[in-house]
Amino acid sequence: MQDQTLLEWHAPEFIPHAKGPMWFLVFGVIILSLTVYAILSGSATMAIVFILLAGMVTLTHNQEPKMIDIKIMPLGMKIADQFYAWSQIKAFWIVYNPPFVRRLYLRLADKSSRQLKLELNEQNPVEVRQMLARELPEIEGGEEAMTDLFIRLLRLQ
Repeated sequence: MQDQTLLEWHAPEFIPHAKGPMWFLVFGVIILSLTVYAILSGSATMAIVFILLAGMVTLTHNQEPKMIDIKIMPLGMKIADQFYAWSQIKAFWIVYNPPFVRRLYLRLADKSSRQLKLELNEQNPVEVRQMLARELPEIEGGEEAMTDLFIRLLRLQ
C-alpha cells in the first residue's frame, strides 16, 4: 500500500530556452556594462558578482536537463530519489499557462518554507490538483515565483 503509485509522470528538471548569437551578444554587453559601472562606482563585490553570473550562464548553457520521476503516493510524494511525507509539505499551487508555464509548486513545511517547483510536462493539471487537494491545502491564485519569471523571460536557463 505505501509503495503504491497513484499518479506518476516524468518531467525535465527545468525547461531549456534556446539562445542564439544575438542573445549572447546582448547578454555580454549588459554584463560588461554592469561590471564597468560597478568598478567605476567602487564596488568590487558587485563587479565580481556580475562576472560570476556571466560564468555561471556560460557553464550551464549546454547543460541538458535531467529527467525526474515524480510520483504521488498514499503517504506523500516521491520526487526523483527524495520522499516527502504529506506532513513535510505545507501547501501547493499550480501555474498553468501553456505553452509558457506548466508548473507545480510545493511549499515545504520546514523552517525556511522553501518551495519546490516541478514541471508538469504533459501531465493533466486537473488530475494533479485533484490528487493533491485530498491531502494538502491549495494556495488559491498562486503565481509563478518572481525569480522563475525573471529566469524564463531572460532565457537564463
